[in-house]
Amino acid sequence: MNQQQKSESGKESEKEESSTYFHVFAYRIPKRKHDELLSVQKKLAKIYKKHGTLNSQILQLGKSNIFEGFSGFEKELGTKDGEEIWIEIDTYKNAKEFAKTVTEIGTDADAGPLWGELSQIATEHPIIMGEFEQLTRV
Repeated sequence: MNQQQKSESGKESEKEESSTYFHVFAYRIPKRKHDELLSVQKKLAKIYKKHGTLNSQILQLGKSNIFEGFSGFEKELGTKDGEEIWIEIDTYKNAKEFAKTVTEIGTDADAGPLWGELSQIATEHPIIMGEFEQLTRV
């Protein structure tokens, strides 16, 4: 990693350290739509960043070793063979910045068609979403 990459990585880390607000989505999609969803997510992340989203993470559920007394995402979401669970976490400085950014994204002409593609990919199950505020760092 060169000096510029280290500097950029450090700046990204500082942004995340000062972030307290998160917009989280859960997707349950057919495995056959994996590449389509990834492609749309990459395009949307660029638009989100352009308008002020600090970071967008796309996570795919891997193998789960469920502890006794706990339950897994697959069971709770009713996932069947041939389906994947993805989590998207978009990071914002605070609720006010989130509201401002979402308003700007909502007026971006490039975002609408991508949301249309996203809704076509996720036709079999609703996209679950919510806003989370950080309570503490441990």
